[in-house]
Amino acid sequence: MTITEPANKAKIFSPVKVCMEVGGITVEPAKKGANPGKGHHHILFSSLPVDLSQPIGKAEIHMGGGSACQTFELDPSRHVTIALFANGKHIPIKPIVTDRVMITVK
Repeated sequence: MTITEPANKAKIFSPVKVCMEVGGITVEPAKKGANPGKGHHHILFSSLPVDLSQPIGKAEIHMGGGSACQTFELDPSRHVTIALFANGKHIPIKPIVTDRVMITVK
């Protein structure tokens, strides 16, 4: 998994657009269930969940429709933006598929 937008250490204005791409696995809507080698993206801030065997919390940005990009508002500050790939039950797939970038919102 790679966060393709924004670039690591980017200095940008809100709203922020985050885009991801994956290889070797298939992006599909969460409503299709938990299928081997398939799932959808989540965007988190600051850190990964402590227990990656549990569903990702609803406070995170859930891209269950199967999209690769999401635009959202962020306060001016430095943010760690983390992409995490999960199955249709929102449980991170194994091995963990993730990427992170640090951005500064002006």
